[in-house]
Amino acid sequence: ILPSSAEWSMMSLADNDPFPAYDLLRKRGHVVWDPGMNCWLVLSYDICKLIESDEGTYRVLADDAPAFVYEIKGGRTAATSLVGDEHARMRRLYLKLFSPAMMPQYRVEHVLPVMNYIIDSFAEKGGAELGTQMADRLPNLVMGSLFGLPWKDDMLMDRVSRWHKDLTVWFGMKYVGEEVNRKARSAANELTKLFLPLVLERKEKRGSDFISQIWSRAPEDWGEVSPADVISIVRDIELGAGDTTANAISNAIYLFLSDPAMHEAVSRDQHGALNAFVEETLRLLGSVQWRFRKADRDVSLAGAAVKKGDMICLLHAASNRDPEHFTCPHMIDLSRKPPTDHLAFNVGPRICVGMHLARLLMRESLKVLIARFPNLRLDPAKEAPRFRAFSHRSFGPLHVTF
Repeated sequence: ILPSSAEWSMMSLADNDPFPAYDLLRKRGHVVWDPGMNCWLVLSYDICKLIESDEGTYRVLADDAPAFVYEIKGGRTAATSLVGDEHARMRRLYLKLFSPAMMPQYRVEHVLPVMNYIIDSFAEKGGAELGTQMADRLPNLVMGSLFGLPWKDDMLMDRVSRWHKDLTVWFGMKYVGEEVNRKARSAANELTKLFLPLVLERKEKRGSDFISQIWSRAPEDWGEVSPADVISIVRDIELGAGDTTANAISNAIYLFLSDPAMHEAVSRDQHGALNAFVEETLRLLGSVQWRFRKADRDVSLAGAAVKKGDMICLLHAASNRDPEHFTCPHMIDLSRKPPTDHLAFNVGPRICVGMHLARLLMRESLKVLIARFPNLRLDPAKEAPRFRAFSHRSFGPLHVTF
């Protein structure tokens, strides 16, 4: 069944290249009903931006999620679970942890040590699979370092990564499915057990790590917090920087290695061209393919009669290639202005607080690969990369030789 059919569902795109289907779907309109997903798909850049900037009309799912969702998320104190003034207050705390001014310090103290530790593990082998051996590990270990975990404990950090993947699938599927919920609940329990001793210890013994900073900064921005509140905040922040950033890094590496013109431009100019390349990677491939909202009242969107309570899927993977907004939307354009004019990090009051760290990790990943492996290339003898998964996608496997 093709997207021209009313019975077509985005569910059919799992592990398949979605972009040709989005182009066909766009011919049906900017807002299209998906019976399999049981929601409206929004393919328009302008309409996505409108919806995400108006939480009075289009509420986040946290507004009416069932109790078990908050149980799995670790509580209701996290920014992604809050709305209105409470969300704004908690967001101020997050923004201080992830401010642009902190990035140079994080680069030196956390990002580069982790990155070189990872690279050293395969540098002498002449080849690697950069998806699992680098991209998947980097955000996980950097966040472990920022939170004061023993990030060189490979077995522990691999378990943390698996727990994050189970929770990412759970979020992407709107908390639907018995097995999806079971895995998410198990992962949540394990993460809480991991962080609780650190949270309790840092309440009394403060350091420079994120948990200590949450204890110290929360009273000013949010108010007094309990250990359960801090666990909720820690779980929220830690998960947000995991799989999504790993996917973005994989996608950047893939585009860098598969496009000779981009390879040359970025290698030659590791400032302007590299920064523009990172933004185009985020626009073209993203990593979070969509985000959900619910209509708080009956509205008309591009001729679609959206009813109060209807689910809306903001299809950023399509809207970031909207031909009504972007010239040559399927092409990399390092001169595109403004370069950050995309929806990869959301817009409005929910714009990603960790976007500066995500960009830093993407840039530094390419810089270190260029510096340490001048002849790095995709391995033609191994399985070719493809755009895999569903709600959170990346190119893989990334078999390389050097």
